[in-house]
Parts: sequence; structure tokens; C-alpha cells
Amino acid sequence: LPNDVWVPSTRNVKPESAIQGSAGYFRNFNNNMYETSLELYYRKMDNIIEYDNGYTPEIGRQLERDFVYGEGESFGAEMYVKKRKGNLTGWVSYTLSKTTRFFDDLRTSVFPSPYDRRHDLSIVGSYRLNERWSVSSTFVYGTGQPTTIPKRRFITEGTVHNVYGKRNNYRLEDYHRLDISATLRAKNYKQKDFKSEWIFSIYNVYNHKNPFFIYFENEGNLLSGDFNTQAKKVALFPIIPSVRWNFEF
Repeated sequence: LPNDVWVPSTRNVKPESAIQGSAGYFRNFNNNMYETSLELYYRKMDNIIEYDNGYTPEIGRQLERDFVYGEGESFGAEMYVKKRKGNLTGWVSYTLSKTTRFFDDLRTSVFPSPYDRRHDLSIVGSYRLNERWSVSSTFVYGTGQPTTIPKRRFITEGTVHNVYGKRNNYRLEDYHRLDISATLRAKNYKQKDFKSEWIFSIYNVYNHKNPFFIYFENEGNLLSGDFNTQAKKVALFPIIPSVRWNFEF
């Protein structure tokens, strides 16, 4: 099922609106070597658009007839720590949040937003080995994205029918990835008018197959009795090594 429809406002489609408030505490330590912050936020959204239950595209049908309208809210806390000086620099950020949708016109009136990611963690570090060489790494982790899948299926007259439960009733696997890189600067990099550097990097070092979406594939034959349905995961961007040359003048 599609989520979060984006369409222009019309006579029948009211524009979406939101009110957001936040409060935070920001402070630097040790002569600005460390930068820290803690922020709380709350956001209330109105006139959010979704497709109605059972929607299927149909040529010539007015799209607005299949819209339903509801509300949403999002709240959470964001924490951030950064080391700004020295051979070792980097930052850590963590967000704890919850995003919910409220639709009276749907069979399930309350459900998680497709953007509801309870935990979101990023760790970035860089270390300068000498004047020419530096290494860095990035690790990201996030709670799996909500999606809607059938809770059961039945067959009538040789046709498979899906029965859906609550909207966004399932979460994909948690997302996590590690990237590393090494940078080699040209000799006398700081003095030259023409500056260049080589960057050697590996994306997704341990080749984790983060799910992009899942789909269902039918196997076998109904008449022979070996018919089976399997959920399959589609993942993008496996381990990717790369070399890049940057220059400026």
C-alpha cells in the first residue's frame, strides 16, 4: 500500500500544515574542543493524505476520490557530541523518536508513519596520521522502516487474494552500515596553488544487505498442490570500493 501521498492542493484537497516546537541545551567544553547539544521536539501535522483501503490505479478515475485525510504527530529527543580539535575528531548523534498517523476513515485509525524510526544512530570519526595521510570511518544504525504486508491469503477460482491487517503492520530489518576511507594529500598540500588529494574508500564494509523493500513471489502450481508463497527481500548497494581524485586551483 502506498504511503504519504504528495499531490498539489486543489478545491477538494486542502494543503497540509504543521506546527512544531522545540527546546534545546547547547554547550561547548574545554576551549571549544567538545561541542554538545540536547534537543527535544514535538510536531503536529494536519490534512495528511493517504490512499483509501483497497486503492488500485484505474484509468479515467478521478484520483481525489481515493484520498482519505488525517492527522499526525512526531516527537523525540536528539543528542549530539562532537570533538572539533586534535588528530582525532568526529561526532556521535542519536535520535529517539516516534511518528504516528491518525485516520478515522481507515480500518485502523492509528498506525506508525512510514518515517517512524525509533532509534537513529550515527558515529563518525577521523584520525590524522601525519601531514599527508588521514583515515576515517562512519557507522550508521536505524530501526527498520514500517511497511504493510498481507497477514494471510486465500484462493478462489484459481486466483490468489491478499488479506491485509493494520497499515504499516510490519517492520523491515534494522538498517546498519560501516564505511571506511583513507585520504592521501599531495606533498606541500598547504603551500601549493594547485592542491590535490586521493581518497580510497569502501562503502558497506561488511556487505550487509539492508532491505529496500520486500515482495511476494508465488512458486509451484495450484493444481499439483505444491503452490507456495514466499516473501523476498530486495537490497541495494552492497560493498562498493572506490577511488576518487579531488583537486582545486
